[in-house]
Amino acid sequence: MKELKKNMLIGLIVAFVSQIYINIFNDDFRVSAGIIFLSIIFIFFKNVDIVITSIVTANIVFVLRVIISCFGGNSLYYSFEVNYPVIFFYLSFGIVFNLLKIRSQKNIYLLFTSLCMSEFVGNLVETVFRYNVDFDIQNIKVLIMVCIVRSSIALIFVNIIKEYNILIEKEEHDERYRKLLFLISSLKTEIYFMDKNMDNIEDVMSSSFRLYEKLDALDVDEDIKSISLSITKDIHEIKKDYIRVIKGIEEVTHIKAKHKEMSLVYIFNILEDSTVKYIDSIGSGIQVNFNTGKDVKVKDHYILISILRNLINNSIESINGTKGVVDVSYFYENEKFIFLVSDNGNGIRNSDKNYIFNPGFSTKFNMDTGDMNRGIGLTIVKEMVEGRFNGCISVESEQGIGTEFQIIIPKEQLEG
Repeated sequence: MKELKKNMLIGLIVAFVSQIYINIFNDDFRVSAGIIFLSIIFIFFKNVDIVITSIVTANIVFVLRVIISCFGGNSLYYSFEVNYPVIFFYLSFGIVFNLLKIRSQKNIYLLFTSLCMSEFVGNLVETVFRYNVDFDIQNIKVLIMVCIVRSSIALIFVNIIKEYNILIEKEEHDERYRKLLFLISSLKTEIYFMDKNMDNIEDVMSSSFRLYEKLDALDVDEDIKSISLSITKDIHEIKKDYIRVIKGIEEVTHIKAKHKEMSLVYIFNILEDSTVKYIDSIGSGIQVNFNTGKDVKVKDHYILISILRNLINNSIESINGTKGVVDVSYFYENEKFIFLVSDNGNGIRNSDKNYIFNPGFSTKFNMDTGDMNRGIGLTIVKEMVEGRFNGCISVESEQGIGTEFQIIIPKEQLEG
């Protein structure tokens, strides 16, 4: 029943489209646009049965033409006699279309030739039933010309649809790649922070074990020594879990990350596209401006994306209302790349400027939920700028006016 409904829908559409036509030879022989639409349907919808759909379409087109003819003042007998040959046109077209396996044709010339042959056979069969006489050579030439024109139009539409599908697939691929890129950059950021903490865990574990050794040398209760040793073991287990997590994330990011280097201009294009979509998603009217300078290939592009994305998000969050502006730019000077992220947001209090890069420091407090931001974003940014790029970061801010972060990275460090 579902297939029948689908075939009837196609037949109805073709029947109505076939009302766009011209007459050749006489008023009875029509050259309509219906067969163009049907050809496109057969080529793109692989699950449509060609022969069955042709049978259903042929009958629907015939019935519609009879109804229109009767409403035009003609008798039922005359309407039937004039229009029944169209059934054989669509039937023969569908049979030849199926026999020539047009769907599987990859070569455009073979596809065009096959379409022409299918339509020519259909037209020829219709003329036999309609006139019951052989056409002269002139009429055959007209039929061939009709086949060429309609097949050309069908092929043009097929190519347009294919190009459009390729364009859509490319856009979807680019969007998936951008999301993957940001995911990997976020994971790289977390790995960097976890790597940094590994040293701290090692130091704590060593201190804990030294404490156990000192307690063991003293006349201390065995339970206390046992607790001290247990703490050391737990820290060691935490360290091993950290290592496993880091290795797992590194394996995933290594598999997914196809590009060892990335154009700096392309990085800015990705950031701009992502930022604009984020602002639209939160219903904000904040304006973002991205300006690029000299282009280079960046090796640690995931880290750079994380750095800039953190600062951009901070700028967006610092703006109250919808009339804010965020400017992101870079320029090249004295063998250094200088990145600027500025906004006209709330700014930073003078009393807070010396602490904004400290771990845990945050001014972001949600009055509704009581949640406070964990305050490690700028800490990670500073660590990555200085540790991975051997650069430096500074901030200039005036409360109520805005904030500008400046990052300076040596050219040789940015290029790896």
